[in-house]
Amino acid sequence: MAVETFRDKARFILTNLLNESPQIEREQLIDAYADILTQLHATEAHSLLTEVIEDTRTRLDARLSPDPLRQTIASVQTTMQDLWRSLWRE
Repeated sequence: MAVETFRDKARFILTNLLNESPQIEREQLIDAYADILTQLHATEAHSLLTEVIEDTRTRLDARLSPDPLRQTIASVQTTMQDLWRSLWRE
């Protein structure tokens, strides 16, 4: 999940809560925001973890494969990811 996607979903949730609950007490509103954002975070974190595990499984299968072509592809993918991460951090 991209940060922008999470932000958009969080903004949508907050907008809906503000529009639907003008008379709710401040503490109740904060609790409702916190609960819904926590659920959103848990859902998105689970999705991201699942994606990472699936990608890792695919790479391990390719690296352990007796097929040299699959091993080469896995090495290239790893190199490209490392390059992307180094560019992203700077």
